[in-house]
Amino acid sequence: MFNAPRGLPIVVMLVALAGAIATSPAVAWAGGDGGAAAGPKVTLTWLGQSCFVLTTTAGTRIVMDPISKAVGYELPVGLRADVVTVSHEHYDHNNVGLVTSHTRVLRGLTSDKKGWTKIDQRVKDVAIRTVGVYHDDKRGAERGLNTVFIFEVAGLRIAHLGDLGHLLDDKQLSAIGSVDVLLVPVGGVFTVDADRATRVIDQLRPRLMIVPMHYRTAVSTISQLAPVDEFLAGKTNVRRLAGNLLPLSTMKSRPAAEIVLMGYK
Repeated sequence: MFNAPRGLPIVVMLVALAGAIATSPAVAWAGGDGGAAAGPKVTLTWLGQSCFVLTTTAGTRIVMDPISKAVGYELPVGLRADVVTVSHEHYDHNNVGLVTSHTRVLRGLTSDKKGWTKIDQRVKDVAIRTVGVYHDDKRGAERGLNTVFIFEVAGLRIAHLGDLGHLLDDKQLSAIGSVDVLLVPVGGVFTVDADRATRVIDQLRPRLMIVPMHYRTAVSTISQLAPVDEFLAGKTNVRRLAGNLLPLSTMKSRPAAEIVLMGYK
């Protein structure tokens, strides 16, 4: 119960109470975007590896490829979401227990991992669909299948490539369609490497933004991955964020897609 000092106007009391709630760390992941909201927006938060949290203007939250703590990143406690998407069933992509709320899980692969699950549905204000691809360049013979998830919200189309391991063919490119924001693995070994990631970007030609993922950082325990510098070498139009929160709703068209490096170095 909130007890105001005698004589304090009710309007001042309510403003003080609202401020206390807004700055409370206990609600940072329970609803909202970590206290950074200054108004309605669509945001992406990178939690490490290939794990992102998409938060929409309507408050819908989608966790993509939830990461295992074993990969080395510090993970939030009490993470809630409306949906969790899983591109394939490897431990650094399918830790659905990271999300503590009762959440719908959309898995890109069938239970036997031998086929793709066809997903084309709407969750609140987000349309979600999938395109089946491979984890390697031998049609899955080495590492199995992988799924591209495409999210459409607020006029933006965001494509998460999961652990894509090959260049895309014409059928796959047509199925994915136009892309505004591309989340692309660049670390090699288990996915496309820096050179092939660049070629995939040239294939998809994202309109606004490219976000590298699945590369080695100072905290990553998967030492085989290449650092992101190999992908960035020789590229211009690169922006490095100090943190891991990226607003999307204020994005404007530009002559060439911007490469945005988030969070960990």
